[in-house]
Amino acid sequence: MPSLFESLPAKAGLCVVITALITAVGVLLASPTRHAPQPPADPLADRLASVDTTTMAVRRAAFCSALPDATAAAALGAAVDDTTAWQPGDRVQLGQVDDVADEYGCSWATATGATARAWVFAPPVTPERATALARARPAGCRPLGSMPAFGTPTSALTCGQATLVRGLFGDAWLSCELAGHDVDLVGRWCLAVARAAA
Repeated sequence: MPSLFESLPAKAGLCVVITALITAVGVLLASPTRHAPQPPADPLADRLASVDTTTMAVRRAAFCSALPDATAAAALGAAVDDTTAWQPGDRVQLGQVDDVADEYGCSWATATGATARAWVFAPPVTPERATALARARPAGCRPLGSMPAFGTPTSALTCGQATLVRGLFGDAWLSCELAGHDVDLVGRWCLAVARAAA
């Protein structure tokens, strides 16, 4: 039979283990409950007029992966039913136009056919060329009364049931289009596009 002095180290070690376990359980129970991860900030929260886009630079490269379907759905006010992305050299059908793309772009559509689009020219654009592009009007489009700056120069048009906004960011000609004519919502969408492409 072991003496009292021989069993003390074993008993002391067991007490340390039990105390550590009780302390760990107490810390876990006493610590505040973990909250579920917060969703990202609303990408359409900022108004176009609140940001100086004339100093922003945009890359002439693919950017669609930075614009999630949820952002387009928020802009369209409905779930996205179809998503398309393209790059230079791809054959793309946009509305009635079927052409070989010279830009990086993407399009989102709802089940009812409402669309949100964004694209940036692959070749660089000079300020002189941008001025000419800003003055050009695609068939069926007319100038929009007022739109906050979207790059410089800025061109804002209503084209049938959609609003098209274009502008020069550095040497990148960026365009965004949204179904409807809510200028504030279009501006929020276009700002999200510019940030994704920046």
